[in-house]
Amino acid sequence: MKLLWVIPLLIIVVSLAGCDGNNTISPVNEKGQETSNLPVLKIVGDGPNTMSLFKMEEEEIAKRFGVRLSYSYPERITENLEQFLFATEEKYDIYIIFPVKIPLYVERNMLLPIDSYLTEDHVSDILPVFRNMFMKYDGHDYGMVYDGDTHLLFYRRDIFQRYNEEYKKKFGVDLKAPSTWKEHDQIAKFLTRDLDGDGKTDLYGTAILNGEGMRYIWFVERFLSMGGAYFDSDMEPLIDSEIGVEALTDLIELSKSDTLPDAMLDWTDLNNAFLQGKAAMIVQWSDTARFSYDEKAWKSQVAGKVDWALLPRGLPEAPHGGSFLGRVLAISKDSVDPDKAWDVIEYVTSKEVSKRAINSYETGTEPYRESHFIAEGKGPFASEEENQHFLDTSYNSFINTNIDLIIPGSWDYMQSLDRNIGLALIGRLSPEEALQKTSQEWKTITAKYGVESQKQYYQDWLHRLNEIRQKEK
Repeated sequence: MKLLWVIPLLIIVVSLAGCDGNNTISPVNEKGQETSNLPVLKIVGDGPNTMSLFKMEEEEIAKRFGVRLSYSYPERITENLEQFLFATEEKYDIYIIFPVKIPLYVERNMLLPIDSYLTEDHVSDILPVFRNMFMKYDGHDYGMVYDGDTHLLFYRRDIFQRYNEEYKKKFGVDLKAPSTWKEHDQIAKFLTRDLDGDGKTDLYGTAILNGEGMRYIWFVERFLSMGGAYFDSDMEPLIDSEIGVEALTDLIELSKSDTLPDAMLDWTDLNNAFLQGKAAMIVQWSDTARFSYDEKAWKSQVAGKVDWALLPRGLPEAPHGGSFLGRVLAISKDSVDPDKAWDVIEYVTSKEVSKRAINSYETGTEPYRESHFIAEGKGPFASEEENQHFLDTSYNSFINTNIDLIIPGSWDYMQSLDRNIGLALIGRLSPEEALQKTSQEWKTITAKYGVESQKQYYQDWLHRLNEIRQKEK
């Protein structure tokens, strides 16, 4: 078990060390202007495209604020960044982190509250789901939203049209974006094809992120949309309820039907499977929409063939979809100049600069301001109409939505679930065993932080989430 922990840590350390060396503090900017006399702000994040906006704006940042930027990140998106951060003595100024991990950083006294920096003008048009859930924890603002993640269903419009008549003959309805998980799984199985007759699958009906760390999301969005909840009012876990077992059983059945690729897929792999034409539909974060037009970095083979819709749900009125992970910019308590760090954060999350970010193929930034959801030209899409269609779909995903649990120990809860789901997907545990094991581990986590204290945090989180749902309905 120690070896299993050390291997990913070494990978992350090597990746970060390599990138830090490659990206450290260039003495000149892209226009050849001398910058070596400027002080340095050090930024660390979970992957390359989280840094892209800073790199795009570094010349203007140097001009406005008199600082150079240094970047540290692994070569691929990872959820294990903290294994490196908590083991190093290196000091940073700005962290790019998942909001679900804010409690983890606060517990370690690593973050500076940013309440005193925030102005009404800067946050006035941030969607409530991000303003009240991503940024706030334990009575303070600890992070400025930087990436408004939402999950959408992506599907190949051309493939759905090609097989519509065959599907209609078999099931009596047109082949269109599924509105329920039952329809989703039925379509996925139907569209799994051996196109050239060689006995091998050429087109998978769907694919999921099943690599370690983030796969819990593909279960949770089913579970919550079927009426599931994490805990009851006494902090007793509900994850092993009949709803939970049904949701996990369905996911395992989908996996066993050869509808999914055999390989373990992370975020990059899942995008590649879809963008290179190997999957007919996927659930993925919304930036996949614009990546579908990127034939350079992503080598997309599906430009102009992709459509998107809200996620399926289990019950007609249950919350569905959701904003999972996302990113905020946080100021380290060890920052050499926290005021300057805030100046940079305020600039890259400003209305003007963030608008540029959501229209770029290079960044992973997804909309989070009201003004982001108004198309101004075609952006990264084929037309302004398609751009607005994407923005409308994304905006609607925040109505009656779900979101990551953000309370003390929240990442521990989710990683317990993630590990046990992984064992169930490979047949090491039954659905019942996996979720019962998760439930027992959740009780241990709750006891660690204190049952009464966790009750208060959980009820506060639920209250704020329900307020957002009522406001946006």
